[in-house]
Amino acid sequence: MMQNVHEVEDLRVRRTRKLLQEAFIELTVEKGFAAITVRDITERAMVNRSTFYRHFLDKYDLMEQYTNEVTAGVWEAELAAEKTRQGEEDIPAGLLSLLRHVQAFADFYRVMLGQRGDPVFTERIRLNAASRFRALLSNVKTDPNGPPDEMRISYVSCAGIGAIMWWLENDQPCNIEQLARWIGQLSKAAVGLPLPGKSTHN
Repeated sequence: MMQNVHEVEDLRVRRTRKLLQEAFIELTVEKGFAAITVRDITERAMVNRSTFYRHFLDKYDLMEQYTNEVTAGVWEAELAAEKTRQGEEDIPAGLLSLLRHVQAFADFYRVMLGQRGDPVFTERIRLNAASRFRALLSNVKTDPNGPPDEMRISYVSCAGIGAIMWWLENDQPCNIEQLARWIGQLSKAAVGLPLPGKSTHN
């Protein structure tokens, strides 16, 4: 009986958080991140302010927790693909998972990564990408006379966001598999990793 009570409470918490996140996404698309308030979010989600503050400190905390959830999902997809060895070699599983999410909430990401968004959000996305490339480079010997590894990582993580913005602003001119493949190819070339089908020898 006690377990059922906990399950019901957990379900209620998840439902409330989902309502608040959905309201946050909708309002960000409509008004831009800077213009929305906690009151706007709670009215749209039809919950009271005290309920909001039981879950989040403010709209910035809501944004950060949402980003953390997205990041966790991306890493889980990447780990699952590595364990099962599913997917194509030239399409990074984590990147594909992220792009699927971006596609599902295209209007939101178009705002948040653009001028009406928040630079902290963009930086979090960039840092997550940088972490992935740093892990990849840890197993690769790069040219000691070339750019420093951290410069390569910074360059490619910023470029990845630019590629996603290009795709969003041009009405998604290719499917996400093709976009993931292109970003993966450009990123590997930028950080000095061998491309699929390319020989590492001269």
